[in-house]
Amino acid sequence: MDSRILELKRRARELSASRPQPAFCLECAEEIGHAASLFFDHPLMLRLQNDALGFLHDPCSLGVEHAKRVAVDAAALVLAEPTGLTQEERRRVSLLAEMAGLLHDSMRHEEDHHEKGADLCLRILSGYPLAPDERIWIAQAVALHETDLPLAVGGSESARLLAGAVHDADRFRFGPDFFSATLWELCECDDWTLEEIAQAFPEGRKHAEACLGGFRTEQGRRYGPGLIAEGLSLAKDYARLFDEMLAANAPSNT
Repeated sequence: MDSRILELKRRARELSASRPQPAFCLECAEEIGHAASLFFDHPLMLRLQNDALGFLHDPCSLGVEHAKRVAVDAAALVLAEPTGLTQEERRRVSLLAEMAGLLHDSMRHEEDHHEKGADLCLRILSGYPLAPDERIWIAQAVALHETDLPLAVGGSESARLLAGAVHDADRFRFGPDFFSATLWELCECDDWTLEEIAQAFPEGRKHAEACLGGFRTEQGRRYGPGLIAEGLSLAKDYARLFDEMLAANAPSNT
């Protein structure tokens, strides 16, 4: 990879790390902590990580880190969301949301990746100790993770909460994560040059701006716009980094 891109990635990560933690991370720290424990300790999550690893490492996927962040945030949103579910039901749905979050982009390299990802979910999870309805809820969440259309109101509260949490957790990635992490995964897939990345960068900002609305959960609507606003603020600093890097490598007229 171009050494300039590696340097730009390093500086982008430093910029992101220098900013205050978002309100979601501070106010939902307990829920995020529980979700992280699920990801690293729960037997079903460990099994699923192993089963999904090949798909997550596909050159044109968004990588393990993106999948992990969506998984953990989706589970945390379920735990933080006001619902009529019992504590036991909520914890179960948080696990299912984490599974769906891990798998949501497993077929990203395919056309209609959300639908094919849903089919893959059903195949991978066929031997898991899940109820048939739970497998369907996970597949539905993957199928709907990029659409503004929520799950039908007639669905169960658990299914709607699961699908909404995965959708919102994926949209959270267009906050600070997009310009410090996700953007680079996309560029590596297409093997872009620094000049091509800089030219396409404004489109990333437009995409982030388009994600300011449309959150499905109450907690998504509470924290999502702030996350994306923070990402857009960081984008101004990243644009400056692009300009500096390109200017430093421009041919001299003397």
